[in-house]
Amino acid sequence: MKNNISEILKILESHYSDEVRTTLNRMRENPDPFKILIGCLVSINIKDDVTDKILEELFERVGNFEDIIDMDLSELEDMLYLARYRKVKAARLKSVSKEIIEKFDGEVPDDKDKLLSINGIGPKTCNVVLCFAFGKNAIPVDSNTIRIANRLGWIDSDKHNEVEELLVDSLEGESLRGANALFMLHGKSTCVPVSPFCSGCPVSLECLRVGVEKSR
Repeated sequence: MKNNISEILKILESHYSDEVRTTLNRMRENPDPFKILIGCLVSINIKDDVTDKILEELFERVGNFEDIIDMDLSELEDMLYLARYRKVKAARLKSVSKEIIEKFDGEVPDDKDKLLSINGIGPKTCNVVLCFAFGKNAIPVDSNTIRIANRLGWIDSDKHNEVEELLVDSLEGESLRGANALFMLHGKSTCVPVSPFCSGCPVSLECLRVGVEKSR
């Protein structure tokens, strides 16, 4: 199984080598724990091009958690004007910043349990920070990752933690840290939720197509 997973990731890497990575994946090139955490919280449920615009403007104004605390809530909401649930997100940025300052002296912790102890940080955000900011053996698991892993026959589960455990046990280093970007690209362009484009899939010969009733 490990060899199969590793080989399929290599095929996907070759196929999508020229594709643009997500905002957060690009942040791995110059990892800044503060920017990656804030970027992850902002990016939830919005497109990458929108995330890019918001973060570009936001990071011109703020460089640490104290800056976010000092900013008026209404001003922060205005800076998130393109984001869905901007009021909720602005409040969350404030509360997460306050808790990190109070509990961790304004430094993003590189420990899973400590990150998850912060109200507003869930498993996916936690793994984004561990993986992209600190280079830890972790992987953010989303619906694309779960769908692809199940269709390939790697696992029969829709539980994030079980898919995460499988991938962490099967991959390591850059292969693991880069897997999230590949799953997102593949899941959005080819292995879509309904009627996937199996005829043009780079791993069609290795895929069991579990649960696929109709394809293109």
